Amino acid sequence: MHQETPRAPARGSGPPTGSEVEELLHAAALAPSSHNTQPWRVRWHDGAVEVHGDPERMLPAADPVGRELRMACGAAMVNVRLKARTQGRRVHAQLMPDPDDPWFLGRVRPGAPLVPSDWEVELAAAIPRRHTNRHPFTGPPLSVTLRAELERAAWRERCRLIVVADPRERRRLREITVEAHQRQQSDPAFLAEWERWVGHPDRVDDGLPPAHARRAPRPDDAWRPRDFAGSVPDADRSSAPEPGQDEPTIAVLTSYDDTALTHVRAGQAMQQVLLTATARGVGASFIAPPVELPDVRTEVRALLGGVMWPQVVLRLGRGRPVYPTPRRQSGH
Repeated sequence: MHQETPRAPARGSGPPTGSEVEELLHAAALAPSSHNTQPWRVRWHDGAVEVHGDPERMLPAADPVGRELRMACGAAMVNVRLKARTQGRRVHAQLMPDPDDPWFLGRVRPGAPLVPSDWEVELAAAIPRRHTNRHPFTGPPLSVTLRAELERAAWRERCRLIVVADPRERRRLREITVEAHQRQQSDPAFLAEWERWVGHPDRVDDGLPPAHARRAPRPDDAWRPRDFAGSVPDADRSSAPEPGQDEPTIAVLTSYDDTALTHVRAGQAMQQVLLTATARGVGASFIAPPVELPDVRTEVRALLGGVMWPQVVLRLGRGRPVYPTPRRQSGH
């Protein structure tokens, strides 16, 4: 009598295994966050990954209302969604599911089997390779085709990525950035907060190590105001670039309103953009000062037409590879 060989379970069938749950939690922990604070608490509960904001890791000087914290948690949710999809499952995501708990920012529940799309596989593979690149970018700006792809990535989460290409707008945004940076550098509370998180010798699994804040002057210095903690001899400074060369692409991720829920969605859009850039070999870093001061952020909004709310200003380009920042275990 012929006996059939038992078939292996279809990928994505049944609830996630213990190792698959760990993959989901680890993916969440690889999201970006301001000063690498990793301001989330991630857990597996009742068949879903829950992402809670951790107000104890909020930055009172740089992020007094928790906007950047919520965005970081939104980025963590995108990582979980993509990882669950590559495990062969549908995902059911809820944002801010508990009206009585403002720090319960999202839940991702793996569902029935479903083969992932190619772009989901590609972005999931980029999760461990995505690192904030604080090095200089050189060469020409990104192509129109690549910019359009990044814009589509933001629109998946119903946000808009606006590339600042007009020379006058770029010049004004650069001036705004310098002014905002100078104001923050004159704020004792901001400096004290910076010293707690950046280059602090006692931080092991969070914050930014001293090497990430080392001074490295290059042509795009004006777009990297926070990356200069040390100093180098004048002879090591690069000369100004030729017009149109060694200029990073500057893009602003924007939303249609500015609520707490929108901040989580903007964080999801931010991560879609960053992972798409990583998959295409493009580095990115954050230009934080112009969106961390409320009045300056309003000025950036006016510069962009006065309709959309700026959530993130990104510097995009090609530069040398970077190493990952330290991480807490599975984001707990």
